Amino acid sequence: MYQQITRASAMLTLVLAATTSHAGNALQDATSYKSEGGDFTIKLKGRVHLDAATADDDVTKLDDDVDLRRLRLGVSGTVMKDWTYTYNYDSESDVGYRVKGAYIGYKGVDHVRMYVGNIQQPFSLEELTSSNHIPLMERSLANVFAPSYTIGALVQTWGKHWSFAGGYFDDNLADRHNDNEGSHSLAARVTFNPIDKRHYKIHLGASTIYRDVGSHQTVSYSSRPESYVTDGKLVSTGTLHDVDDIKTYGLEAALIKGSWLLQGEAMRAELSRKSKADPTFDGGYIQGGWIVTGENYRYSGKKGSFSQIKPKSKYGAVELAIRYSTLDLEDKGVTGGEEDNLTLGINWHINQNLRIMANYVNADASPNRDGLNEDADILQMRIQAYF
Repeated sequence: MYQQITRASAMLTLVLAATTSHAGNALQDATSYKSEGGDFTIKLKGRVHLDAATADDDVTKLDDDVDLRRLRLGVSGTVMKDWTYTYNYDSESDVGYRVKGAYIGYKGVDHVRMYVGNIQQPFSLEELTSSNHIPLMERSLANVFAPSYTIGALVQTWGKHWSFAGGYFDDNLADRHNDNEGSHSLAARVTFNPIDKRHYKIHLGASTIYRDVGSHQTVSYSSRPESYVTDGKLVSTGTLHDVDDIKTYGLEAALIKGSWLLQGEAMRAELSRKSKADPTFDGGYIQGGWIVTGENYRYSGKKGSFSQIKPKSKYGAVELAIRYSTLDLEDKGVTGGEEDNLTLGINWHINQNLRIMANYVNADASPNRDGLNEDADILQMRIQAYF
């Protein structure tokens, strides 16, 4: 961990030096290349998220620590204009080093993109918004239902006020070494933005995933209390055996009015088990944001997700955020607990490459995974650099 934090500190220093000593797009120019004629491009990408947290815990032990949340390096670009590639190598606090996104894409058809490789399944507005741009340090409790990166093939298409993405997916890379027959999933997401004006946008969306668990026949759901500095989890189903398939559903909505944001999602997972009762788990969140310094929230209708805030002033942009999230892992004999969190945040977007975040989290589990009621408070900060 010491070596990881040292590397992260060095990378933060490098990005800070680059972004404070050069104006405009100097950093982007220094990390990208385009061949004469534009047939070949390459861009070096990276991000560092360095966290520190202290907790007033209750029943479950929550750590006070400094942790490297993410250290990611990668490349992306185009070949012969119509073919794209992405490769990201990542270190996260809980899994160590691994390949994150690694895929090849084709964009030779208007309003269509096709990808194959280790890619994100099309599910959840929050999950599909980059961790560089989410308004709070961690995604909500309900994010436990979002599968993130797995091996598969994906097709995206879009129009003026809508987008669609669908695909077929296998296991994630970490499970590929198993000899057992792996899981298989079909996933789809549709979004609709009936109002898409410069300073006023409405986003609506729905997602679904059908997952055949395969011969593993085991799944589990658990969530940290919206802090990754701690390994403690207030709610967890533990390992559920004899699972045949899972149907997951998500609804999403967002309203953007200039520097104001209102966003929410509701999710449900329905498990089918061969010899036991079929449980259903639910989660969701609602969150709001306000950019005090007047910048606008930025949204891509093509992707159905948010992008970075661009500060107007040399002093950066200041953002306030609040979220209520909930997760219910209790049903049909499964006693994983129920948790409700309230999170407050303030962000200083120093420039397009640097952000400092501070969060307060109140986590209330009634009951927790052991059947006990508990209430915990967490204060945490993040220094974030990306390019």
